[in-house]
Amino acid sequence: RKRVGFGDGAPLRMTGATQRCLNLGSYNYLGFGGVEQHVTPFVIDALREHGSCSGSSRAEAGDTHVHRELESAVAAFLDKPAAIIIGMGFATNSTLIPAMVDPSGRGKGVLIVSDSLNHSSIVEGVRGSGARVQPFAHNDMSHLDSVLRRATQFGQADGTPWRK
Repeated sequence: RKRVGFGDGAPLRMTGATQRCLNLGSYNYLGFGGVEQHVTPFVIDALREHGSCSGSSRAEAGDTHVHRELESAVAAFLDKPAAIIIGMGFATNSTLIPAMVDPSGRGKGVLIVSDSLNHSSIVEGVRGSGARVQPFAHNDMSHLDSVLRRATQFGQADGTPWRK
């Protein structure tokens, strides 16, 4: 594809040209980044049938019937009415934590007790929730216990119990 015009927002036009590239931005947790005799043929077939992903979230680039089929299969497997699949952990934590804390996005009256060394995706999700955050020392169960006791005994600054 080639841009028609200038800037990131310019439309793309299919050229039919092939360009070899080296992808330095993807995760390879399962080790499928190279050629694997049993998996690679299935990957190639799937790419031919469905194309490659947009590299963005579904909220930005839309979803496909494959996303919906996978979510239906996961929901059925878990015996739940629905499921949501998000392609990477950062997006999961940073977008779903605010929705779980308070769908209105305010987080007022909510306390989140969080390990001081949580991953930045959790930190971003917590920040985005609008909730009050009380960290505890990393893996220190004694400190966690004291934070929880104080939160449940005294509540918010005005004495009101935490909503969540």
